[in-house]
Amino acid sequence: MIKKAFTIILFLFLIPSAVWASSQSAYQEYLIEFDKYRAVLNEFKVARSEYLKFKTLTSQQTALDKTKQMLSQRSQLLRAYLQFLNEKLNESASMDASTKSLYQTLIANEVKFLNNHTGLMGAIGSLQDAEGVSQQLSSHYTMLQSSMYQTIVGLKTAELMALDAHYYALFTKSHTLIQENTSSYTPEKQSIMERWLLQIQNKRDLFRQKYDEITKENTVLKSSSLSEITASYQRIQKLMSEARQYLSEGTSFLQELTASMQYGE
Repeated sequence: MIKKAFTIILFLFLIPSAVWASSQSAYQEYLIEFDKYRAVLNEFKVARSEYLKFKTLTSQQTALDKTKQMLSQRSQLLRAYLQFLNEKLNESASMDASTKSLYQTLIANEVKFLNNHTGLMGAIGSLQDAEGVSQQLSSHYTMLQSSMYQTIVGLKTAELMALDAHYYALFTKSHTLIQENTSSYTPEKQSIMERWLLQIQNKRDLFRQKYDEITKENTVLKSSSLSEITASYQRIQKLMSEARQYLSEGTSFLQELTASMQYGE
């Protein structure tokens, strides 16, 4: 039972690929808390090893102290990451207010749980007590991870939709300009541009297919299985990368089309 208490160790590797200005402070705070957690985790591992080796009262007390420090810092690390996500939501210009409120409620509920969880640590008087407190978070971790992943996917999905809206606006404008200036182009040039427009539209269709897959896959993030949630998140990341690539390729085509439209033939 005592050994089990030491095995409940949580690592967070949710460092985002991009950080906006208004969330910079929260991001830096998260990194600071992450460094603190790694430090207390190392101390915890040493204390664990010493206690399992010597089984003395002194090593037991040291192990208890380091366990409490690790549990406390673990909760603080999670709170720091949730705060970072909340700041990302606050600064998102592409997410509508109702959706943003939904994700902020998810985060608020998780912060409330962690605050209550931290409050239990003052009553820890033994390694068995520490195990019980740690188990509380372990039992809740699937829901916590789900809330984090849902929020991250929500933010990235909103960004994708904003890119798609901009892409479609450019496509529509280009199409309209071509129709309005038909007489400026030879039949051959018109045919070429129409084919380009078709390819540009095809890229958007492929994007929408990926987006629909993301929407379908997103429901799995509410599963009660941590392994299913993690696998689904990884699939969503891949789908998002593919969807973004289609828009990127289509944008390149749009740039070529725009350049070609400047020269009538």
